[in-house]
Amino acid sequence: MKQKLQQIASELEHINRDLRREEQVMSEELRDRQAKHLEGEAAINHYNEWMKAAGMEHLMTK
Repeated sequence: MKQKLQQIASELEHINRDLRREEQVMSEELRDRQAKHLEGEAAINHYNEWMKAAGMEHLMTK
């Protein structure tokens, strides 16, 4: 039981790190996009490029 709880705690820590990293990348991308005044398709392309460069293809828009 203790081993299972440690495994769950470890998995939750990993999820937390992933979410924090995703939030950091998304926040930086948003600041850059707004600074460049991108809208529409250009904004979508910019976002997708950032997500791909960060290895977060699962967050790309279609």
